[in-house]
Amino acid sequence: MLPNKLTSLRAATDNLMQIINTENIDISLIQESYVCQNRIKCITRSYRTYAYGEDKSRAAIIIPNDTIGAIMITQCSDNNMVISEIKMGQETFYAASAYMEFNDAMENSFKKIERILEFTKGVKIIMTIDSNSRSTLWHDVTTNARGILLEEFVASSQLHIINKESPMTTFHSSRGQSNIDITITDKKMLAAIENWEISE
Repeated sequence: MLPNKLTSLRAATDNLMQIINTENIDISLIQESYVCQNRIKCITRSYRTYAYGEDKSRAAIIIPNDTIGAIMITQCSDNNMVISEIKMGQETFYAASAYMEFNDAMENSFKKIERILEFTKGVKIIMTIDSNSRSTLWHDVTTNARGILLEEFVASSQLHIINKESPMTTFHSSRGQSNIDITITDKKMLAAIENWEISE
């Protein structure tokens, strides 16, 4: 029997695979995937999975659609952040999945994001982040110290948070619920975003 957290992670990954299959998802940016014996588990083998250091990986990009071109940018990726260049038809953009360690200084994550923004300068980028930070700016009920730091970083980097208010939250567990997961873009990508929502 797996410990409760691993059981939950495996169930969440199984659920993700079902959603990808039934809703024809082209690209999934995930955090805190189910990792066991140095591999991300429960991901359909035919899907391309991009992760860095899979034994401790907290972020991954899954691409089920084989018509989409993708290259992982290893010089800007690590266990907690993965970025890929994506080519869909005539469109090229960057997609990044990031996990911010709750007990790590926010500045460490900011430096990594700054490196990504410098690398992708001039090209559209979308980034999904498990920020472990709370803020009313992304429709949580409270703002904590980490949230204030992240608000300031997003503003100073000229990024845009595209989360919308919803009766549902991005995170919920037996310990409670909150909106700690955010989606951010640069100005160029912002115009291309439609129908952002928290799915049931």
